[in-house]
Amino acid sequence: MEFKYFNINGSLYLKNNKIDALGIKHFFSTRIGGYSEGDFSQHNLGIYTEDKCAQKNLFKALTDNNMNIDKAVYLRQVHGDEIYIVNSENYGEVKGKFGDALITNEKEIPIGIFTADCVPIIVVDYIKEIIAVVHAGWKGTDKRILGKTIEKMVKEFNSDTGNMYVILGPAIASCCFEVGEDVFNKFHYREKRDGKYYVDLFMENKKQALDLGILDKNIFLSNICTKCNNDLFYSYRVNNNTGRIGTFISL
Repeated sequence: MEFKYFNINGSLYLKNNKIDALGIKHFFSTRIGGYSEGDFSQHNLGIYTEDKCAQKNLFKALTDNNMNIDKAVYLRQVHGDEIYIVNSENYGEVKGKFGDALITNEKEIPIGIFTADCVPIIVVDYIKEIIAVVHAGWKGTDKRILGKTIEKMVKEFNSDTGNMYVILGPAIASCCFEVGEDVFNKFHYREKRDGKYYVDLFMENKKQALDLGILDKNIFLSNICTKCNNDLFYSYRVNNNTGRIGTFISL
């Protein structure tokens, strides 16, 4: 098993063993162990929700995982394909911009995304120490947001895709991701069951990574369905007025 849960100061986090072994700080948060109540309970990190406790939860999550709170960068996600490279000079400017992926090669700059069914993805060039986070719902997946992020890492930092890990965290899985026929027809990994249409976003994003030369052995799918596991993770499909898990990584 390439993923493991950690209880840190009463909050539960999911981590990838390969990234952990590199000594790179990272986490996929859960809804366990925060300050929020009601639909947002407990550990909602979605600071752009209406939850007044989200900022406090985010502070806790970053502190729990020994990340630099002052330089943490995240975006207002719009299901697009805008990608930002973050550094020590522009992190304050990039924070809060509209977009769906972040890349950095600088230490002590945590980069993160927020999700509640969409696929949270971490990319690591473990030779050159370059990291990225990607928010990939069906719209972003259709726009190849993961593929474009990997391509940007290659173009801007001369990364080698043979030296990358790609980690897909908890998201709505093909068992529950029912879509309309128009969305169904956009993808390769799809299934029609009982007259309904379903798409596998885990496999769609894995295909994008494989097509660019990421090694199969270096792609890790959590295959944890957020809708099936709504007690552990937020799911927009279960309750659209809900919180967000956070996916953060920092060199």
